[in-house]
Amino acid sequence: MQILQGQPPIGIVGTILRRNEAYPKELKMKRILIYFGLTMAVLFSMGCKKEAEQRTYFSAPQEAANKAKNDLLTVLRSRKEIALGLEQQTIEKSQPAAPIRQYQITFEDLASADSFIALQRNEVATVVPLVADGTVATVVAVAKDEAGWKIVSLADKSLSSELDVVRKAAGQQAAMVIYDLPHSGEKVYAAMQPATAGAGTTLYTNYTGFNLREPVPTERLLPVLKQDAAEFQRTYGEELKRQRVVR
Repeated sequence: MQILQGQPPIGIVGTILRRNEAYPKELKMKRILIYFGLTMAVLFSMGCKKEAEQRTYFSAPQEAANKAKNDLLTVLRSRKEIALGLEQQTIEKSQPAAPIRQYQITFEDLASADSFIALQRNEVATVVPLVADGTVATVVAVAKDEAGWKIVSLADKSLSSELDVVRKAAGQQAAMVIYDLPHSGEKVYAAMQPATAGAGTTLYTNYTGFNLREPVPTERLLPVLKQDAAEFQRTYGEELKRQRVVR
């Protein structure tokens, strides 16, 4: 969603005012990826109707991801006339990689944070990449409650592409965390090398002014996010509250 100068945002929170207004092509591509995700969700739901009586909770996130993979293959095999941007053979040989926790950052937490570790409060999902030949073929989002792990969503094309870039930049063995920003549709990826035991976390993001393929230190990224989030709230905070879309 593109936000124009002098015009309050409508609908869901999308991109930030001044920094992202100059990128209509990127925003158009994000809309295309969103439409793809919605189409995929509908088809996935249709393909899984036959599985309705099977158990929907699992003992581990990888087990849930494998079930989602099989359901996705059911869709791909039964609806060959629809181009989903996914190759059946690649999905078939893909395997679940290490689960990745995904957090939603709030305006309040971002304003007071002195590190990204302090922003690990509101977990929204666990993302399991399905990897084939070192490449992320697609992703499965799962969540846990008292009954076990369940599938939340599948085949987020944008997230799959970004995770693939970050995994190749940071190394396949890096432990990762995903952060959703409160004022932007972009994400921040934190990569930690096993040898450092969590120390020396490297950040990656496509946030305006940064390149997903290049690591950025916390002391450079965090002040920019704080400033832009504060500006977003000053400009659109009351309007967003009225529309009840502030996260």
